[in-house]
Amino acid sequence: MVEAVIGGLVGAVVALIGTVLVVRDTRRGRESSSEEKAAAGLLTQFRRVRLDPSFLDDQRANTDFVEECLAHVLAFRDEAVRKRLATSVGIIASSSTAARIVNAEFHASDARSIAFADARRCMEARLDRKRLPKPDDDWMRAKTNLLIYLRDLDAELEAAEGEADRQREDFLDSMNPY
Repeated sequence: MVEAVIGGLVGAVVALIGTVLVVRDTRRGRESSSEEKAAAGLLTQFRRVRLDPSFLDDQRANTDFVEECLAHVLAFRDEAVRKRLATSVGIIASSSTAARIVNAEFHASDARSIAFADARRCMEARLDRKRLPKPDDDWMRAKTNLLIYLRDLDAELEAAEGEADRQREDFLDSMNPY
């Protein structure tokens, strides 16, 4: 009789553990599937921008882009991932306008590129169940103040062009014997 009761209890515990594991795995599978779909949707939106960033100049299209991206971002369970992705979407959406404000239109694509790269690294880490990577310094600067970041990029480019011109002149002067 005691053996039957103990056997019944052991069987019930084993069944309970099995049920808990199945429920946990099912939940993880649903979350993973949801995040994979969200990542695919977000990458589709990013591809759209890479192919034709000028559509973001239209305020309505820009708003639609941001809302569509944020709908995909919300599918991610991890709050830190959602924050990073939402920030990257913001950088992408406002890069052209910010570049026009500081008269550095050439650098809007640079800002978008760092945002695309960070978003991709975040999604890959989340889908692979790895730790969220540390953001690049450029991404952090763009996140802090996109206008200053773009202005600084333009200043760096002008300084590099000036240095290249100086080196070219020095070289030509050294080649000219007169």
